[in-house]
Amino acid sequence: MSFIDKWKDKITEYVDVRFQLIKLSFIERTSHILGFLVYTFVALSLVLPILIFIGIGLSEVFTSLFDSRIAGYFCTVGVYVLLLLILIATRKSLINKFAGIFIAKLTEIDEEKEDLEEKMRS
Repeated sequence: MSFIDKWKDKITEYVDVRFQLIKLSFIERTSHILGFLVYTFVALSLVLPILIFIGIGLSEVFTSLFDSRIAGYFCTVGVYVLLLLILIATRKSLINKFAGIFIAKLTEIDEEKEDLEEKMRS
């Protein structure tokens, strides 16, 4: 009986350790993803004012070229619409690129673990 109880305790301990490992791995992956999302949000919040000021400056350049404030602002809107059309035309490749980044962030931890395990085996 003690032999079976001993193995039962070992199996229970093993399952508990594996569960804790899975839980910690999930927490680690989630924290990496959230960190990446926060970084992206901060970067976008810095890029937005830059785009606004570039638009204002471009409007002033077009205003001085056409001697008309309305024409300058409409040309700037035309530039932004052109950029939007380019963005829409390349959306599939951009989505695939961002999906690749997201997948790399999800699997990055596993690659580090594999490298560590290989070093430990050697």
